[in-house]
Parts: sequence; C-alpha cells; structure tokens
Amino acid sequence: MPSQRNGVPAWFLGLAAAFALTAAACSNGRPALPPPTFSSSAPSTALASPAVGASSPAAGFPRPAGFQPAGVSFVSPTTGWVLGASGCGDCAGLLVTRDGGAHWSALPQPPANLGYYDNSANAVTDVAFADDSNGFLYRPGLLATHDGGRSWTRQPLPPVLALSGGTRYAYALTQRPDSLAGWRTATGATGWFPVPLPPAARQPASNVYSTWLYAEGYTVVLLHTGSPGPGTLPGQAGQLWVSRDSGTDWQQRSVPCTGPQGGGAAVLSIALGHQQAWLLDCFINLQISQDEKSGHDLYGTIDGGLTWVRLPDPTRQGAPAMLADNGSGHAFLATVGGDGDSLVGTIDGGLHWQTILRDGGDFNGWADLRFVNTDTGFVVGPTYNVTGHLYRTDDGGRTWRILHL
Repeated sequence: MPSQRNGVPAWFLGLAAAFALTAAACSNGRPALPPPTFSSSAPSTALASPAVGASSPAAGFPRPAGFQPAGVSFVSPTTGWVLGASGCGDCAGLLVTRDGGAHWSALPQPPANLGYYDNSANAVTDVAFADDSNGFLYRPGLLATHDGGRSWTRQPLPPVLALSGGTRYAYALTQRPDSLAGWRTATGATGWFPVPLPPAARQPASNVYSTWLYAEGYTVVLLHTGSPGPGTLPGQAGQLWVSRDSGTDWQQRSVPCTGPQGGGAAVLSIALGHQQAWLLDCFINLQISQDEKSGHDLYGTIDGGLTWVRLPDPTRQGAPAMLADNGSGHAFLATVGGDGDSLVGTIDGGLHWQTILRDGGDFNGWADLRFVNTDTGFVVGPTYNVTGHLYRTDDGGRTWRILHL
C-alpha cells in the first residue's frame, strides 16, 4: 500500500509534478496527466453512404424558434457548432459561430429528429466536428457533413453508441442485439471500415453496464463500465483495453476499482496532448432511500494503465456523467443527481476539488465537456427537458460563462 502524506498517496505527488512539468514531459516523450475523446481502427470492407435530402442554406436562413442546446463541438477557440431542440417538438436545429460564440448563424435543419424527444433509430443527440468542413451528428443515428453542416448524408451503420475523432480519423462504436462493433473513417472520406475490437469487448451490451470509447492522437481506450453497487464482486468492476496504433492491436489493462466499498469503473479521460495519461472515476452508489450520497474513487495513470495511483476524492454527491482534463493539471467531473447536476473541478492536479457550476438540472445531463487547448473549453448542461446552457471557459476552467445563442 502506498505511503500517505497529508492524506495524499505519495505516488500522486509524482503525478502532480508531472502535471507541472508538462513541457519537459513533451520534450522527452513522457506524458503528464488527463481529458476525454474516443476511437478505433483497421480497414476491411468499405460501406457506401446513401444520401438523404439536404439543401444548401440561403442567405439569412431562419433561426430555429426556442432553441435549446443539447450538444456542442468546437474545432478552435473561434469556430464551433451547437446542436439543439428547435422549438417544434422533436425537431433538431444547428447553429454555427466563427467568432467564439459572440454571434451565431442558423444552418439548414438537419434531416433527423433530436433523440432526447424521439426514440427512433435515425434520431441524433450529439455533434462532433473534426475541422471547419467535416463533422457528424450521431447517437443512435449517424449523419455526416463535408461542407460545415450545410448538407448531410446518412451513414449506413448500426445504432451508434459513441463517436469521436483522433489523429486523421473519426471513430464510431455501434451496437447490434448480439454484439458491439468499431468503425473508422478518414477525415473527409465517405466510407466506413470495420475495426477489430478485442473479442471480450464485442460481448452484447446487455452483459455490461455501458461501453465508452476514448481517443487522443493514435491512442484508443475502450471501457466496459462496472457495477456501481457497494458490494461489487471481483470481475464486476469493469474491463479496460488500450490500443496505441489507432485500434489495430489491443492490450488489456487492469481496472483499479478495488476499494473496500466496491463500485465500478464509470468514466475515463485521456489528457489533452498526453496519450498515456488518464483519469478514471470508480463510482459507488451509496444511496439509501432519498439520501443521494455516493462514492467517487479517482485514479490516475501516466503509463497507459500499467500502473495506477489513488487520487483525492472529487466529490461525494451525484453519479458521474463526464470527465475531462485540459492537460495541465485542471480536471473536471460532471455529475447528475437529485440534489442537482454539478460540475466539480481541480486546478492543482487533483489535490483539491470544489463545485464550479450548478446548471439547474436534476438528472438532466451534461454533454461535450471538452477542451480545445489548455485554456479554452466548453460544456452543455442540462441537455433536455429544462432550460439548457452552453458554457465556455478561457482560463483553464477556473471560471465559466454562458454563451447566449
């Protein structure tokens, strides 16, 4: 058992130092510490992409009425897109900005409904762009654009669980009744190719609590989440695999959720710019009647999951929804719960955590907690049923402000 100093594992002090020495870590090829994205890879048979009706916008395309944000994707501090409810029941709307959110323009209504209000297989709930032109609307349906969102093409994949981009590629994790599958497409291309997931990772989704796919650069991490129960048995804490070559070869890693109270792996992040530095939140549901107490055992690694260190607990409330880090020691955990949906954060490498935001939701969700550089990040919350907000930070998450849409 690692020694303790003021309640902090001794090994964590080394991780904190790695955060502070990011520049040195980059120069000698050693990573510092953790935020999220996902991925996968390896070609086989390409799939054609049948087109769906989508038109080019006319000048002054009308803004959707009563727009409420559900997802956000920025490719730089200035250029980004917001997907949301357009005010007509389950209709989806899309806005774009080229000046960091000071002004927004409406794009043509995408040919899909918003999944929070439509359970059909073609509905979408999130947005991800790789650059100024190429992006996706996804989960569970999948649409692609190559003109910045002015027109969309439906992609012929099974229902999508997760999608994100690493270096050169976009990746999708899909679900059929009997298995999961990974797919990859080159940025700007039109065909998708199967990715050879590890055999155990392809088990039916009903056999695991949920599955997440994260990527940074050429590193891909696949997580089967574990049981959040306080009496978690060995083998129920989750499963973890990593690929360092865009999904071609995989190695299994241990899940460090081994605390005496049980619980299981819930959300993971990969450090922005540091492919082998991750954070993992092990969630323990301690709710008794109306008591919303929970446990969050946080672990960090700087060697791609070969070794882990226990970090200070970020919070004792809520269930984990998203985890992100700007790559310089500022980490953030979004939680949902009956006591309110909250964003907690640390700006000292995990030594101290505090509540940063309460978005007004109550189990209403968060979306797209991400940083585009060490200073600038975005998050949406809540995502449905109540008034949503798009938040932006330009000081590494110390302060956040609402962008008005």
